[in-house]
Amino acid sequence: MTGNSGWRIMCAAAATLILASGCGTSSRIEPSPAPTPQDREVLYSNVWSADQGIDLFGRGAELVRASYEAGDYTAFVGLENSYPGFGRAVGGEANHGDPAIEYFMTSLEAEQSAQAPGTSFAHITAYESTETSVSATVCNYQLFPQNGTNISLNPLNMAFRVELERTDDDPGRPGVPDADAAEQDPRAHRVPTWNVFEGWKVTKLHYLRRLNGDVIPQGCTDWWQQQFPAFAPNASGNLVPPAGFEPPTMPVAVQYPEWIGPAISG
Repeated sequence: MTGNSGWRIMCAAAATLILASGCGTSSRIEPSPAPTPQDREVLYSNVWSADQGIDLFGRGAELVRASYEAGDYTAFVGLENSYPGFGRAVGGEANHGDPAIEYFMTSLEAEQSAQAPGTSFAHITAYESTETSVSATVCNYQLFPQNGTNISLNPLNMAFRVELERTDDDPGRPGVPDADAAEQDPRAHRVPTWNVFEGWKVTKLHYLRRLNGDVIPQGCTDWWQQQFPAFAPNASGNLVPPAGFEPPTMPVAVQYPEWIGPAISG
């Protein structure tokens, strides 16, 4: 398998889900309480940014990051082996066609078994938070160490809506901030070792599909355009590469922010 073929399940699974009906009304299957995640190597990294004024290390942005990353990781390892607490926070395995929670991000069984090295760039926009809720859109694209087709760049339209609601009096404390984007912190874990979702539930983890009438916020388009100035919108409003465009390559970047550990109460 080449560097980016089959690595991210998002595009392939999302294309399938666009055609899926909304059938299946049975209640969700709850996972076993707090299973210990298996020790699995993760071959890809997530590198995060956010609109001006959004604190990447704040509790709200941390919950958005954890929700998106955990859903992504679940596709490779299954819900019970994903980030600690994610299965309970998301309410168990979603039904096929669930309008709020994507099945492929919550499946009890791995939907995609093969990983390949790469860097997933994710940006938080359309962010809102209150004492009891957090919502944001996560825009995304990937780069890989090797040449090859990169469906995340043609077109640039991969975005997810993430929403959470508070379930406890204690909103939880954000984790230890990552002080250096370029260097790996020796205390860090690729998968968090604690329940980042403590006190919250995920109410939406939805892939935005323009074909289905979903609206991708302007913040995503602005960010994509900054990363790829030569791209231009097509008739559907998606940013597409110019003729002769060759996807850039790069080594797998250091995870940022890294999951270092829970903050200690002072």
